[in-house]
Amino acid sequence: MNEKYEQDIGYLKDIKIHIFVITLVFFLSTASGFMYSSMNPEYATQSLEELSELFGIIKDISPIWIMLFIFLNNAIKSLIIIMLGIGFGVLPLLFIAYNGYIIGVVAYVVAGENGFIYLLSAILPHGILELPMVFISAAIGLKIGDEMFRSITGQTADIKMEFSRGVRFYFYRLMPLLFVAAVIETFVTPFIVMAFTGIGG
Repeated sequence: MNEKYEQDIGYLKDIKIHIFVITLVFFLSTASGFMYSSMNPEYATQSLEELSELFGIIKDISPIWIMLFIFLNNAIKSLIIIMLGIGFGVLPLLFIAYNGYIIGVVAYVVAGENGFIYLLSAILPHGILELPMVFISAAIGLKIGDEMFRSITGQTADIKMEFSRGVRFYFYRLMPLLFVAAVIETFVTPFIVMAFTGIGG
């Protein structure tokens, strides 16, 4: 085990509580979106139609460009949410809560139309890698916000060091894996969806 790897593991241990909080907020928000949609199907359908219009813009372009769009979208948002953690970690929490809620809404509609097998096969291949990277990014932002709070309350804090650690971890570890997730989502997930459900991904 090299020194860099040990440092990365140590960093993840330092923010494990923040990762737990972000993960919990995400799944609670997803459940909320799913349950609200089950009680208001028309709202869910309308929301999905609005999202479909956005994705309709890119569906006819080259797969390479789709992959780059997915990667840049996730990478830029993840980096921004790290930086916005400076605002006491509020925005990373809101970002995760909002995205979890939207995923819950989409999950309700998609599962209702195509079944849970389709839903899982469309999410898990890339999501099993992409979601943890996004969670960690938000957790880094939350950790930076925590340092900000500690600073203004007179506790020991090093905002500059925490910010530097988080951004470095993002560029060396998270961003490359977000790229891999985008490749899987573009070139692998559709085939898995087809194999398990017979429905074009």
